[in-house]
Amino acid sequence: MEDKIVEIARFYVLEKAELLLSLLQSEGIECYLRNEYTTQVMGSINVGGIRVELLESDVPRAMEIMEANGYQLPAEDEEPEQIQAVSSWARHIPFLRNSSLEKQIIIMFLIIAVLLALFIYLGSLLSS
Repeated sequence: MEDKIVEIARFYVLEKAELLLSLLQSEGIECYLRNEYTTQVMGSINVGGIRVELLESDVPRAMEIMEANGYQLPAEDEEPEQIQAVSSWARHIPFLRNSSLEKQIIIMFLIIAVLLALFIYLGSLLSS
């Protein structure tokens, strides 16, 4: 049976990802960085961060090493950072509070698109 490659951590700063990579490799765990160069080339465009990936069978040992070295491990039911951000924005809009995440994103996208269209339309009226 083949081991799957899984993500164990994600960083938005290259140096932090490289520190974890070095730590895990020094402990004999084979791992690598994904999106390292894409993040550097794309600069300010968010491509999902730099991911530290390794074999699924090495995850328990890697988690122990990370915990022993002060890395904060996510809870199993913890939502990713981007989802928390969208959810927190949606809580401020009363009719979105009880909607699913997918509906929240679609409705927020439509609201922004309509506002942008109105802004462009009103700008064109003022300039003519």
